Amino acid sequence: MHTRSLLPGSGLVRSLLLGLAGLLFSFAVLYQSPAEKVKGYYTRHLQQLHTRLQRFQETAHTADTTSLRQQFAACRQEYKCLEFAVEYYYPHAAQRINGAALPETEPGEPGEVIPPTGFQVLEDYLFATPDTPGNRDLVHQEIDNLLYQMRYLEQQAPVLVFPAEEVYDALRLNLYRLAAKGLSGFDSPAAHASLPEAAATLESSREVLALSNAPATLTQQLKRCAAAVARPGQDFNSFDRARFFTRYFNPALAGLRQAQAEQGIPFTTTRRAVRPTAASFFVADAFDPGFFAPADAAPATPAVLALGEALFQEPLLSGKAGRSCASCHQPGQAYTDGLRVNRSLLASAELERNTPTLLNAALQPDQFYDSRVHFLEDQVHAVVSNKAEMGGQLSEAPALLRRKAAYPRLFAQAFATEKQPVTERNIRRAVAAYVRSLVGLNSRFDQFLRGDTTVLGNQEILGFNLFMGKAQCGTCHYLPLFNGTVPPLYDKTESEVLGVPATTDAAALKLDTDPGKFLLYGVAHQQHAFKTPTVRNAALTPPYMHNGLYQTLEEVLDFYNRGGGAGMGLSVPTQTLAEDKLDLTNTEQQAIIAFIKSLNDAPAAIY
Repeated sequence: MHTRSLLPGSGLVRSLLLGLAGLLFSFAVLYQSPAEKVKGYYTRHLQQLHTRLQRFQETAHTADTTSLRQQFAACRQEYKCLEFAVEYYYPHAAQRINGAALPETEPGEPGEVIPPTGFQVLEDYLFATPDTPGNRDLVHQEIDNLLYQMRYLEQQAPVLVFPAEEVYDALRLNLYRLAAKGLSGFDSPAAHASLPEAAATLESSREVLALSNAPATLTQQLKRCAAAVARPGQDFNSFDRARFFTRYFNPALAGLRQAQAEQGIPFTTTRRAVRPTAASFFVADAFDPGFFAPADAAPATPAVLALGEALFQEPLLSGKAGRSCASCHQPGQAYTDGLRVNRSLLASAELERNTPTLLNAALQPDQFYDSRVHFLEDQVHAVVSNKAEMGGQLSEAPALLRRKAAYPRLFAQAFATEKQPVTERNIRRAVAAYVRSLVGLNSRFDQFLRGDTTVLGNQEILGFNLFMGKAQCGTCHYLPLFNGTVPPLYDKTESEVLGVPATTDAAALKLDTDPGKFLLYGVAHQQHAFKTPTVRNAALTPPYMHNGLYQTLEEVLDFYNRGGGAGMGLSVPTQTLAEDKLDLTNTEQQAIIAFIKSLNDAPAAIY
């Protein structure tokens, strides 16, 4: 009897090895890592959007308006599948694709105006002014701008690798963007498609996480979020955002963080306004005030804050004028003064602008109504040396402070490593550190979003839903800071032109003459532009507007309800506030005011 040899080199062994090698090769070809799956998802949707835009452009001159609007909706929903990655890796392209339909300036080149392009401009052509002569040519041209961006993204796509830590980080930021901008109607002001687009964002987040091998519990949470947004019978105005955030959205955000931690996926070490490890930008310690500080900011030690508080109340900083920071920013009045404008130190005049609160002033990258300085340290210097405000000279202050017994000790404790700590630089740093400590974010509304749903009444909840919906407040006062610092990165502050009158006298109605940010760079669209302030603690800080025109929140709501200055009949060619009337009832206005009052921080949390 003959047996087949199984020695190495025999035909059988060779066949087995070749077969095994073939199987391994096939497995290697067929298997895709999570990163490769996400890249495939991104590439596929990028190609689909490119194809949709090409078809859209081909019919720009021939299709009826209804068909064009449907194609527009399909294209932007397709973009929502890509937004998490485009915003994360190519923010400049994202701005050109879906930025606001308003001219922009770059922080590094504040005098250089960038005209608006992209979906929101296209939306205006199709929904706000569809019958304007020449509109079809403009639609064709704007789609061409979008196609240019598609080609750019397709050229860049091969270099993307989508590591898990970046995928989770990008999705988290995009969910913040959805909460703060998407659900307020920011990027769908004319088409009013915020809810279907939000559902697309949530569904795409679910799909990307599923491709990333995320736990089924997390993908199910996002599926429930999408279903809640897409629930039949609700529209933009009736959507209950308060219930959505507390019942669906916040648990999904917490689940996202938990899944990342449990899978051992690193959190980014990039320093941001919202700490990357935070479960949500609604939690108590989510925001890092130090993000907005310069590299040489003084640490917020007890000794530095004690010195800063003492200097904040010290009249010597103004020399012989006898005025301190606290003269206008009074702690007992939420760090304002209750005046329309304060008195100038010069010749029986008044200052031009209302005294703003310092509460949460640290949570913004620009200071003053016209955003003329970036850091609180520079603001301290500007105010102290302003002849109308404090009339001091910081260069002379150290010598004056050394003569008061307490200050050499306070400075030595605050800046213990310095041989001569009583310096102009350290005065600025200590006062800025103190102001930077005036961060609350612990109002009843915050407690509500953190899970205690008993602290707000029905009127306040209605007010929040109106604020973020029908009243359009949330499109400028971004949740959760409710100021103009732009989420989710909070690296720039927006200014708006509201058309604020100079007087409340209806018979002598005229536009306030303060040119605002225009004074800095002479940019035409910034004529009468002012930084969007926070409405947190606003119930504690009357009067309102940059000129202190309105004494009550009721007056402010009436101004917005009428469409700002342009809606009241003033000529405000650069107005960024929509001039259409909001048609808010008195009941709705009172509900919004009740919500604003729920944003008052508990005094013990601040001072």
